[in-house]
Amino acid sequence: MKRLSRLIIRIGLVLSGFLFVFNVPFFWGIEKDSVKVNFIAFWEHVKSDFLVLINIKDERYLEFFKELDILVSYQYTMTILLVSLIMVMVLAMVFAVLIMLAPLKVRSRLKSMVNFFEGVPDLLVIFLFMFFVITLYKTTGLKFLQLYGLFGKKPYFVPIMTVSFLPLFLLLQFLIKTITDEQGQPYILYLKAKGIGRIRIILVHIMRNIFPLIILQLRTIVWVLLSNIYLAEFIFNINGFNQQFLKIIFMGEDFASLTVCLLMLTLPLLMIETVGWLISKLIKGKEEVSI
Repeated sequence: MKRLSRLIIRIGLVLSGFLFVFNVPFFWGIEKDSVKVNFIAFWEHVKSDFLVLINIKDERYLEFFKELDILVSYQYTMTILLVSLIMVMVLAMVFAVLIMLAPLKVRSRLKSMVNFFEGVPDLLVIFLFMFFVITLYKTTGLKFLQLYGLFGKKPYFVPIMTVSFLPLFLLLQFLIKTITDEQGQPYILYLKAKGIGRIRIILVHIMRNIFPLIILQLRTIVWVLLSNIYLAEFIFNINGFNQQFLKIIFMGEDFASLTVCLLMLTLPLLMIETVGWLISKLIKGKEEVSI
């Protein structure tokens, strides 16, 4: 019941934020030689948009959803997001464990490599991948990957690879730092004194204890993935959800449609927090879990 109340309050705060942020331009009235604060106009627009949210089921609202293929594009974007997120989590955990089990000199070099790749810009990765595929096709005639979303076809492999590059190293860097800090805790020294191996300590004890921290970090990872997906859809000419969202923005000022689209983008975060809380509760049993 407590978590349900928190969820309702958070959704209410999010909707209130939409109401005030979207209507901020009406708060300022630009005149010839001055800027005038127009609170009345601002408040009238806030009330008008609030009535739109209350009557959102009305046929005159969400009309753009009838014209645009929102559900199909949303399914495509969320598929890329889900596959990328799973791949980032699995690879980051595997690489983190392998790095922490490596000899000290090798571990130091691998950490430096991770720090270097974590700072590589997303656009550079996308352009390098495009350059590699195009160069390979020009030299060998081999066309094994679809780069662009042309004639209704939507690529999956290339967007997933390019979208996942930075978040992978971002999460890997976080895991290495967290595992390193955790290894200095007293219980780790106690486990080593009992003769428990490094692999079991990392996989069983450390991973269990840092799992809530990983879930918290996934919020950042999801936002980075969403921003990268926007870049990928634009560069690869993919008619995904972000492109449909832009059409709604430029086709008209439909507050209900904008609000629903933004809530659909925040849905993955709420699902990740819920699943992470349930898994953390199963791992820690009756202990308090706070995410």
